[in-house]
Amino acid sequence: MPRGRFVSSRPAIHTARRTGIPWPFERHRYPLRLRTSLPSTKPALNRAVRSVLRMARDCGCLNDHRANLEIALREALANALIHGNALHRAKRIFLRCYGSPRSAMIVVVRDEGRGFDPGDVPDPRAADRLYFPNGRGLFLMRELMDYVEYRKGGREVLLYTSFR
Repeated sequence: MPRGRFVSSRPAIHTARRTGIPWPFERHRYPLRLRTSLPSTKPALNRAVRSVLRMARDCGCLNDHRANLEIALREALANALIHGNALHRAKRIFLRCYGSPRSAMIVVVRDEGRGFDPGDVPDPRAADRLYFPNGRGLFLMRELMDYVEYRKGGREVLLYTSFR
């Protein structure tokens, strides 16, 4: 399956089927589940990452897949904290994970911000952006996950990775 599939905030069920993702998404196919709401703090994000990585290990996710998952998850959570919730401690970050042993994981991160259009985010590989200290999160998520989809006007990101 090709890595780095990018989909805008518009629904893309047809694209998902082409890339081999089990759509429509049926939660009952994923026996391992995690659903939580986090405060907008860095320690809470670190605890959430540890929980998701434990779940990935329980799913039989290999170390190289877990490393990719950790980077993409940290980027999604950091974007929710910094850009979505603007570091407001009263706002929450919502995290859902679904895993199937020796198969795949789906991680969904949602914030309480205004959202954004991922198409408006410039490519960090552009010559005028190469030396910027930030702005690579969306690119990393697309490169490290098998499928990335932005939903709810950019307030929610779905990350899918297959362990095969």
